Amino acid sequence: MADLETTRREERDFLLASLDDLDAEFEAGDLDEADYLALRSDYVSRAAAAIRALERATPPSAPPRRSWSRVALWTLLIVVVSGLAGLLVAEFSGSRAVGGTITGSARQSVRQQLFEAGQLLGTEPDRAMELYDAVLQEAPSNAEALAYRGWLSKLEGDVETAGDFLERSVLADPTYPDARVFAAVVALDAGDIDAATAHLAALDDLDAPPFIEQLVQGQGLRVRLVEARLLTGEPDAFAASGLTVGEVARAADTLLTDSEIRRALALYDVLLTEARDDIEVATEAGWFLGRIAFSGPPELEESMATAEDLLTEALDIDPAYPPALVYRAFVRLWQGDFAGGQADLDAFDALDAGRDDLEFLIDETGLRDDLAAAP
Repeated sequence: MADLETTRREERDFLLASLDDLDAEFEAGDLDEADYLALRSDYVSRAAAAIRALERATPPSAPPRRSWSRVALWTLLIVVVSGLAGLLVAEFSGSRAVGGTITGSARQSVRQQLFEAGQLLGTEPDRAMELYDAVLQEAPSNAEALAYRGWLSKLEGDVETAGDFLERSVLADPTYPDARVFAAVVALDAGDIDAATAHLAALDDLDAPPFIEQLVQGQGLRVRLVEARLLTGEPDAFAASGLTVGEVARAADTLLTDSEIRRALALYDVLLTEARDDIEVATEAGWFLGRIAFSGPPELEESMATAEDLLTEALDIDPAYPPALVYRAFVRLWQGDFAGGQADLDAFDALDAGRDDLEFLIDETGLRDDLAAAP
């Protein structure tokens, strides 16, 4: 999935650039130390996770490369209010080739109408709807007009009409990414988890522009799908969900970034109830609990001991499991156990694990220096 890999590269580059910006703001006195440390911890953890995801998807012979020219897209295309996230598409409609089979001056007319409709999406939705209807009079199978006509119906609360237009758009052009995003939103709102999952899976196979993934995130689609598939209240919900531990962990980290800690903890509750003896589950849950105990609300401080217990359970399964060694080194450091943290870090170094994500995490947080400065 080349587009998903590109998105992960862009996320990594954005987070690395954000770390540089954060350091500059702190040095300039624009951030107090508490905010700086909390934000830096979050950025570093997320960057390490992005690097890890890339390592899993990229052969060793093709190491990740920074693509700084794309970093600006991430800062410009963030959706700040979920209720208005759908209107973001107005800035981009008309930027891709238009579907349909119209030729000559009629084709130019259709293009002009689509462009004008796109400009009016956020300001005059009724007029935009009229223009999309006019396009569909001439080109009934125009995927763009169908998709955005459906999206406007959704924003008006007419979900049934929206679903009809979006279904026709997908049939007209299954590779049109906007339609896939809109269809996934409508399906998820209607409780059709399987359809929403299928649309997102199809989207991940497309070479979509970077802003499309940002729109997906702005709508919270991936997190909502994880929650819908995992928080069913049924036994063996995780096994039945088809989700991986990594997908759940990424959803939880997104919620942590949005200060939705309780929702994130609910995801891990299901994993731990069902699969605590899985080494990846114990490791990811332990790392998450350690981080929220270190930088989250005071009432979660007791989670630090649970975090160490979980990481110890993971290492009981495999004493040479690299992530558990590094994460427990952090947790022990945060609890003042410098000797224990150093022992875990030494054990990791002895493995020669070749884990760029873990080495990045160690270097960016200064773990070695912090442990070396033990009293």
